[in-house]
Amino acid sequence: MNNIAIFGYGTVGKGVYELTKNNPLFKVAAIFDKPEKKEELHNLLVTDIDSIILDKSIDTVVECLGGDSLPHEVIIKSLKNKKNVVTSNKETISKHLSEYLRLANENQVSIQFEASVGGGIPLIYPLTIQSDFDEIFEVKGILNGTSNFILTKMSDEKMDKNEAIKLAQEKGFAEKDPTADLEGIDMVRKGCILASLITKKEIHNEDILHFGISNLNASMIAEVASRGKVLKLITDIKVSDKGTSVIVLPVAIDKNSPLAQVKNEYNGVLILGKYQEPLTFIGKGAGKNPTASAIVSDLVRINKKIAYPYPDLKPYYPLTSDLKGKYLLFSKESLKEVNDPTEQELKAAMFIARVE
Repeated sequence: MNNIAIFGYGTVGKGVYELTKNNPLFKVAAIFDKPEKKEELHNLLVTDIDSIILDKSIDTVVECLGGDSLPHEVIIKSLKNKKNVVTSNKETISKHLSEYLRLANENQVSIQFEASVGGGIPLIYPLTIQSDFDEIFEVKGILNGTSNFILTKMSDEKMDKNEAIKLAQEKGFAEKDPTADLEGIDMVRKGCILASLITKKEIHNEDILHFGISNLNASMIAEVASRGKVLKLITDIKVSDKGTSVIVLPVAIDKNSPLAQVKNEYNGVLILGKYQEPLTFIGKGAGKNPTASAIVSDLVRINKKIAYPYPDLKPYYPLTSDLKGKYLLFSKESLKEVNDPTEQELKAAMFIARVE
């Protein structure tokens, strides 16, 4: 049996507790949260971080706090005290993956983060295994359920963008401040994690060029539709002899392509490798149960002693942005079609979409 402690009893933390509390593989020994949760959690509630970290009976820490500052402290302390760590936190993983892997290896414990990318899709584990024997050329995916939900409502139901955002918030897909989703920041973090795993090199969020959908309007959606295309916000990772490119941007894709069929809060990822035929992964990318399920899958692997032993990442690796292709550049007054634009041209536009 694996004694676990859960840090954070919000939506995801509750989901993890529900999936583990009656499972004979696990015993939830403690849950860290605010004192106000005492009535709900009773004796499970712990409000002092170190009382969990220093408890030698706890084998694994599940971090569901969100943000970076406190999670970073919890993860660092847990690894140094020889506890396994499982987290869904793409912000802290994307910022500190190299540090976390080094500490896990030094202390002979495991850090797992399947839930940090793709929600409930089993993506990171198979992708990492494939990268050990295959040459992965490209990973292209819809990796944000919130933005995909909004784009689906605008495209399929002609819903106003603000109405779609409000609906996403009501359904629990979007935060009160949806900026990270609309501007592609959430997908930058996920792209950083995936690119780091594929290349086994340290990559920085700040190097990833990104364009969001904050300025998208109905006329732009209509323009894309008139070309027989569907608009999706895509993380595009390309690996070649010339370097690694990671870009987050709106893409007008053919309406019959696999990613065009990925709607609402679902995520979809295509993986192109040298030896494998194109692989497609589709599943819910947002919500309590998908994320909690991915966390528990990591817990099961740790319990069965089959968790992937991630190696230390090689030193910092700069990216090169591959901007080749045809783009639609929207301004308030006009629309231009540009081939192989510069980064400056793209940033000067009100809204951009690559055409594929």
